[in-house]
Amino acid sequence: MKVSTETVATREVTLTIEPDPDRVQRAMRDAARQISRYRPVPGFRPGRAPYAMVERIFGRDVILNEALNGMADSLYHDAVKEAGIEPYEHGQLEVESQDPLVLKTNVPLAPEVTLGDAEELHVDPEPEVSISEEQIDEEIERLRRAHAEYETVERGAEHGDQILASITGTAGEEEVINRPSATVDLDDELQPAGFAEALTGLSAGETRSFSLTYPDDYDDENLAGKNVDFEVTVSTVRKRTLPEVDDDLAKMAGDYDTLVDLREALGEQLKTRLQNEARSRESEAAIEALVGVSQVEYPDAALQHEISDILAAQRSRLQQIGFTWENYLRMVGKTEQELRDDVQEDAERRLVRRLVLTEYARAEEIKIASAEVANVMSSIAASYGERAEEAMQSMANSGMMLSIYSDLMTRKAARRLTAKLTGREEELEAEEAAEAEAAEAAEAEASEGVAAEAEAPAEEPVAKEAAPEADEATPAEPESTGEEPAQD
Repeated sequence: MKVSTETVATREVTLTIEPDPDRVQRAMRDAARQISRYRPVPGFRPGRAPYAMVERIFGRDVILNEALNGMADSLYHDAVKEAGIEPYEHGQLEVESQDPLVLKTNVPLAPEVTLGDAEELHVDPEPEVSISEEQIDEEIERLRRAHAEYETVERGAEHGDQILASITGTAGEEEVINRPSATVDLDDELQPAGFAEALTGLSAGETRSFSLTYPDDYDDENLAGKNVDFEVTVSTVRKRTLPEVDDDLAKMAGDYDTLVDLREALGEQLKTRLQNEARSRESEAAIEALVGVSQVEYPDAALQHEISDILAAQRSRLQQIGFTWENYLRMVGKTEQELRDDVQEDAERRLVRRLVLTEYARAEEIKIASAEVANVMSSIAASYGERAEEAMQSMANSGMMLSIYSDLMTRKAARRLTAKLTGREEELEAEEAAEAEAAEAAEAEASEGVAAEAEAPAEEPVAKEAAPEADEATPAEPESTGEEPAQD
């Protein structure tokens, strides 16, 4: 067999295959026998017609096509092995020539990552988190707003009130805001600055027009830095009454007896949240640092798969809230290809980061125990309640285990990389040792449970004639619950 490759794009080659004539001839004779088996030739038993007669009746093209169906996989794998390439996915063989038989296929190659030297990198660790009384006061105020009471009033809106309104906003000729039924709290946190003040004094049924500019660093890129002409029509004004800051607020907010207990809990929660955010920023910096000094090449097929994964997740979220994909496309006024173009940059970033972390995990010989994958699957399955076992089986059959394994691997790699670059390796080793000990204890406990269940004595069968009490009273049938019986 003759095999040659030609690079046609980044990590993509065209593979040209010219099989040995003897191999092709044997495959065609086998194919002719198969054809005459399910389409018998008159005068011959199924599968026994001479090759020449089968070729004359059905044609060489039909026999060759049947032969290729049978030998395509083995030809492809032999050619890939001989060419010394590692495909990202299976290529589709096409006939370039029939005599002699020449096949061609475009083969995307597995991504290639050359890691930079992580030993030369450093990320400044975030400062230790400390919580001030002022920060806890802010959390208390959020709780007060969350438990506020509202009363519709017949007067102009005041600072601190809540309004129901229709809001439109245009920037030049473009409509950038259209909220026909918005709920707005008139407080200092409203953006753009001055929005609350512009609505102060408006009563139900009144309309006001004004212009404001969004800050350049505003979260929504469609509004950042733009001067917007607003038109707001108020339908309802509500007076907001906040609860007092006392022990009653603590009881209202949760299982707290006193305001002191509530403040202590809020401080711990806030500290944990801010620490997690700090660690997340460190991790982002560490990953970007390693990506910045690494070389990554991947075929377009890998990028297209990443884009498809992003859209599949988006489609799933929409289905959960009752949106069909087609209705969503109509709502945003875009085709699916336009959406693919929109997410391409994010997909490229995700792909490169994952490839770098996967290679780093390989270089660091990071391992994922089967128990870790099982724990994640159990946690996901538990969210399905009574259908947990069904969900567990579905995950096992769908290949989700591989996805979970990959995700755990990149998470652990990011954690290891961050610890190395911030100088927290000893801290990480202690955490991993504690986690390993906890995992071993949980596994041992589970094993003991299984062993105890296996050793439990089975109930002895009760012979009918040995139970005369059963004749004295017939047990009542269980009452119907209205539920369908469980299906296997």
